Amino acid sequence: MLVLAAAVAQTPAAASDDALSGVRARLEQPDVLRGRFEQEKHLKGFRNPLRSEGRMLLVREHGIAWDTAEPFASSAVLTRETLTSELPDGSRQILLDAADGPAAGATASLLMALVAGDLDVLAERFDIQEILLDDGGWRLELTPREPSLQRVFTRFELGGDRYVREVLIEEAGGDSTRVSLRELSSEPALPTPAEVARFD
Repeated sequence: MLVLAAAVAQTPAAASDDALSGVRARLEQPDVLRGRFEQEKHLKGFRNPLRSEGRMLLVREHGIAWDTAEPFASSAVLTRETLTSELPDGSRQILLDAADGPAAGATASLLMALVAGDLDVLAERFDIQEILLDDGGWRLELTPREPSLQRVFTRFELGGDRYVREVLIEEAGGDSTRVSLRELSSEPALPTPAEVARFD
């Protein structure tokens, strides 16, 4: 997921709260985070990945909004309970809903935790190896413990510094998705009324 120089020292640690103390010390948890995203989806059997990019908004108490600009305009809103697609005519289509069952709710919560860097949620469901880098960065390698997750995913990887910057998702079927977060800013520190309204 991350391209790291071979000379960068790495310090593996066993998965536990103590093992995650290094990342906890480096990772900030702002109430609001804004920036750009770039996504590459690699499909098994296809040479070229599917690429998309746009803007993202994280409001920690509410969710994450993804506004894709390329290859075509679209929007999606993720909370801990739902994943909703916003259509060009202003209508919404619910893609995941916790009301449909535990699996849907767990998936929405997991996706939110990955991007938000919610280590407590991730530690409940994964064996985690923490790797601390000399430049102040870090990487987490996550292996799902639950059979239900193992059937769908083989591995996750997070990387960053004071924010999550990279998310890699490897699926059991051979597909993978890499999300890169760029130009991240926690200012202004409070969401605007219009930003909060996106999660209603």
